[in-house]
Amino acid sequence: MRRTTAMKVLVANGYYELITPFFDAEYTFARNGIVQERVELKYYEGGHMMYNRQEDLLKLAADIRAFLK
Repeated sequence: MRRTTAMKVLVANGYYELITPFFDAEYTFARNGIVQERVELKYYEGGHMMYNRQEDLLKLAADIRAFLK
């Protein structure tokens, strides 16, 4: 992201995830000097595989579409 200044990142986080907790993603992006305006954090009720929950699958799909516009 330092070399490609136009790069943006979408981070999909599941609230109930024990392996990759969402707070660690927040912490990682906040402490490494990354421009926060280029990072979009989204949160879902499901865990790591949030797409297994129908409501989260629909929200994730909408968030990805919006991010790619």
